[in-house]
Amino acid sequence: MGRAGLFLVLGMAVAFGFIGGSLRNSAEALTGAQVGYYKYSFARNMSRLAINRHLRYIDRGLTPPSSASFEGGSYTVSATSVGDTLNLVSRGVYAESTYVMRVKLLFTPKPFPVADAAVGIRAEPATMNFTGKASVDGRNYTADGSALVGSGDKPGVTVMSPADSAAIMASGGSNITGLPPVTADEDATDPAPFVPEYEQSAHYVFNTPGNVSGSWTFGSVASPVIVVCNTGSADTNFSIRFTGNIVGYGILAINGNVKFSGSFEWYGLVIAYGLNNVISFEALGNPQIVGGLMVAGNEGASLTLKGTGSGGKVKYSSAALDQARRIGRLLYYSIVEWYE
Repeated sequence: MGRAGLFLVLGMAVAFGFIGGSLRNSAEALTGAQVGYYKYSFARNMSRLAINRHLRYIDRGLTPPSSASFEGGSYTVSATSVGDTLNLVSRGVYAESTYVMRVKLLFTPKPFPVADAAVGIRAEPATMNFTGKASVDGRNYTADGSALVGSGDKPGVTVMSPADSAAIMASGGSNITGLPPVTADEDATDPAPFVPEYEQSAHYVFNTPGNVSGSWTFGSVASPVIVVCNTGSADTNFSIRFTGNIVGYGILAINGNVKFSGSFEWYGLVIAYGLNNVISFEALGNPQIVGGLMVAGNEGASLTLKGTGSGGKVKYSSAALDQARRIGRLLYYSIVEWYE
């Protein structure tokens, strides 16, 4: 081989060596970029997981964790609330990659039946019977029913027809308080269309007729709940009875006739719906509702209040109703700001 051929071979070897090195460097750079993007994406997904998991805990009325680990990654999330606004800062970490999200959300309650009285009866005919010290009070009380607010008073009872209004006023007399004590409003809110939402979102469901006795605490002031009694029975023997030491916060929806006795206390909204609802507060014990009672009967409704205790049986409270409308499962979130 002449010198020219040797130089050609050496030149080609150097060229191929350079090309091979470049290819190896490119492959290593590509692999590094792919690994880096994977780490970045996983850290970003961990940050998103933190926000989604935090909101799901709120939906369930639970306290969200501030940190967690998943598949080798981890996250931390901090939350601050101001009124209806929730600010979240989440930090997702995977290997040496970190991704931060800052989110501002507005809590918005779903449509909620407007309780325009301590007792609203959306049924004809409507009757009420009072015995002893049982009472209905449309004045606006604090959320725990312990004191008057001094503003925002409502009627004691709202019915659909003037005839029913006059009859109930004659029956209740001084046992009904409100502004006015009794009034007729044929356009009053019908709570029945809201019930399917409560059935789907219920925390507790009673499907069998009988007694709810013993000691029960449904929810709390901070975490109100939805209780549905869907016995589907409209008989005068009362398909569901609350007879124990029962305290509840939120929404109680009852399909069928109901009897309250013992030390039953409910703070929020109680809905009785069905064909011909019969609601009875027994003389034994001191059952009471603080918030509002709404009755919807397609073929009429009757309410009997008996009482020997000194406390009111139904007290209107806008604050207790507001707590009920803010149940986690009845809220949705509007994005105000989202920064990544």
